[in-house]
Amino acid sequence: MYHSVGAPPLFHRLRGLYVTPQHLARQLRELQEAPGTAFTTLGEWSRLRRAGRQVSVTFDDAYRNLFTNGLPVLQKTGVRALTYVVASLIGKSNQWDEGTGARREPLMDRAQLVEWMRAGHEIGSHTITHRFLTSLSPDEARREIIDSKKMLEDIFGQPVRHFCYPYGDWNEAVRDMVREAGYETATSTIPGFNDAMTDAFVLQRLLARHERPYLAALRFPR
Repeated sequence: MYHSVGAPPLFHRLRGLYVTPQHLARQLRELQEAPGTAFTTLGEWSRLRRAGRQVSVTFDDAYRNLFTNGLPVLQKTGVRALTYVVASLIGKSNQWDEGTGARREPLMDRAQLVEWMRAGHEIGSHTITHRFLTSLSPDEARREIIDSKKMLEDIFGQPVRHFCYPYGDWNEAVRDMVREAGYETATSTIPGFNDAMTDAFVLQRLLARHERPYLAALRFPR
């Protein structure tokens, strides 16, 4: 689980959500060099559920710095990834962080997301407005989940099969809404690994941080 690709802002509580392009490249190389480990996409994983150690790379929020700083690294390493898009904020900024002291970051626009997909990468839904889903009424939560999928499919003309819970905020009712909306997977912020028995709508992830190589990802259970 990645967010922003760029220099972390100094003295900021969310600086751990940034990785530099150099760190990203090093972390991906470590994974490529790990014995018996293969990269996959969430789409491939959900359809095939192959045995063996596999890694899928995700980026929350579709920041523009992923396009400018991260895409060249992904192309150079040959790694395909998925970014979760906040459907009503394409080409805008991380408005959900207003009042938190977070740095204002621009988000990818339509043309950049089209180029991202043409380069072989995927997009998923991160709702319409990046709200805490469990704090909403059932109708509001359902709209965030269902309508964001339709909005993205209408904009880009292809199916949107993957969902990410903003802030990792979910419960059983929200999870069931995601399943009923026709998604294939949903990712959480629960740290851990997934296997054939894992609920595809509560997938666990490991947060990639800027301050050290991603060594934890090399310690897959055998």
